[in-house]
Amino acid sequence: MTVEIDQLIADWKNKVNIASQNLLELQELPTYQRMSGSFGFPPVKFTGITATRVTPALEAMNDLFQHFDLLVQTVDKAIKLRQQLPRFLSTQKIAEIAQLLTGASIELPVVQTPLSQRELLTGANTTKITPAQLLEGMQNAFSVARGAVLAVDEVWTQMEVMLGDAEAQIFSLQNLAISLNQDCQSELIQAASALASLRRSIEQDPLGTSAVFQEQVQPMLAQVKATLDQVIKQKNQIRDKLAIASNLLQQLKEIHTKAIAAFAECQDKVLDHSILLPPLAEEQIQALRQWLMKLETKLAGGLVNPIIVGLDNWTIKAREYIASEQQAYAVNNAPLQTRRELRGRLDALQAKALARGLIEDSILTELAKHAKQLLYSRPTPLNKAAELVSQYEKRLNGKP
Repeated sequence: MTVEIDQLIADWKNKVNIASQNLLELQELPTYQRMSGSFGFPPVKFTGITATRVTPALEAMNDLFQHFDLLVQTVDKAIKLRQQLPRFLSTQKIAEIAQLLTGASIELPVVQTPLSQRELLTGANTTKITPAQLLEGMQNAFSVARGAVLAVDEVWTQMEVMLGDAEAQIFSLQNLAISLNQDCQSELIQAASALASLRRSIEQDPLGTSAVFQEQVQPMLAQVKATLDQVIKQKNQIRDKLAIASNLLQQLKEIHTKAIAAFAECQDKVLDHSILLPPLAEEQIQALRQWLMKLETKLAGGLVNPIIVGLDNWTIKAREYIASEQQAYAVNNAPLQTRRELRGRLDALQAKALARGLIEDSILTELAKHAKQLLYSRPTPLNKAAELVSQYEKRLNGKP
């Protein structure tokens, strides 16, 4: 029986030691000392959300210390009784110790009746609970108090840094907005004003300050940053599109020059002009160039979305012009290519005639002479020249 009692006492001594250590560590936190106004700190007059949470937490801590004292007194009383236990077992003493540690041995005041409302025989209402019940209540109170203290401690420790970072972010966003020619001034001024107000409230309402910072200031700054990031992204897209546009304009210039040259040369060297395709007018190319310059000017003025749409439309038109000029060049160069091919073909046929010993054939000589006259004169009637070369080839190959 004494073994069981000794184990019970040892268990409660261990619980008391653990509880004492945890209460002491919480009490030694500078934040708790500031909150409770202990150890020389002036008490903080909490307001707002913080007051709603901290006030019952501090009251819980006061109750904790009182209840801890009652628990210690109860365990000490049990220890003393055990020390007084005679060598020969005393069932009464053992029962008394067991009652202290397991029974409803701790008396707590429930409702303190004010003196003005008491009669001569009226006292404070009380209740009795077991040490285990008391400890359970203390654990709940400790959780409430610890949660409130650590929440305030986190804000007091980190909020100054967070406010400083937010102020630095506002300064950075202001400079970025200016460089991007974007008007975000009203949002940033509102955020800066909110930060100044939060600095004034951080001491008395740290939890409220943290809530306002997370729910209002941070989303506001995040929105401004997202807006500016989108502008940067769009400007990068515009720069890429401008680079493409510049390349397209250069391509257009080159193919336009070739189309004009082929058109002029074909008019000079080929008789049939009905097959030719006139290149774009110079005014159309110049208008496209000026359009691009206007878009570049608007970009310098800070416009973004209209420029993206304008560049897309400009690119479509530029590609249309390039395709048109490529077609014109191909059409206008084809007769010149045919003229060159006929010349080469006639030279090859004459070389073949020489190899066969037919170079002095009167008919071949006459056909070659007339064909060369046409192919090396301006303008060349391509159909007639092609017919003469074809006749030369048939005559050379012995075909009628």
